[in-house]
Amino acid sequence: MIPRRLLLLPVLALAVSACGGGSDDPKTAYVDKANAICSDADDDFAKVEQPTSVTTLVPFAERTLAIVRNAQRELAALTPPEADRAELETKALTPFAALVAEGESYVQKLKDANGDQATLLPLLSQRPDASSIDLDFLRAYGLGTCADAIDLAT
Repeated sequence: MIPRRLLLLPVLALAVSACGGGSDDPKTAYVDKANAICSDADDDFAKVEQPTSVTTLVPFAERTLAIVRNAQRELAALTPPEADRAELETKALTPFAALVAEGESYVQKLKDANGDQATLLPLLSQRPDASSIDLDFLRAYGLGTCADAIDLAT
């Protein structure tokens, strides 16, 4: 009779490999790490209370920017697979960094409005968007979690 704990070993090994633990494939490792970062950002977005008045707009924008900035820094710190580096940079990472810079400028404009509705109203239609990031590429690459989080943030 085979001890039960020995029967569990193949199941545990299969579960670990299915979760991406220990993958030698650089793309799989990159995708797993990037999607984890984006999933955390997505969870943080869900906790941000939507603005209900002019007075809650700036704190909302600041919190959203902080989440986006943090995710962008973490993603930029990852090492993309060499074969895909240029395409990831062009279609996602560089435009994402530009989106963060645009977001920083936007939040400053909101602050400068100092609650003045006449100044704030036009700004609402000028908020940064992710149109420069190729979300279809991200999804096709396996970074659907990131594409969804970026879509949610903008």
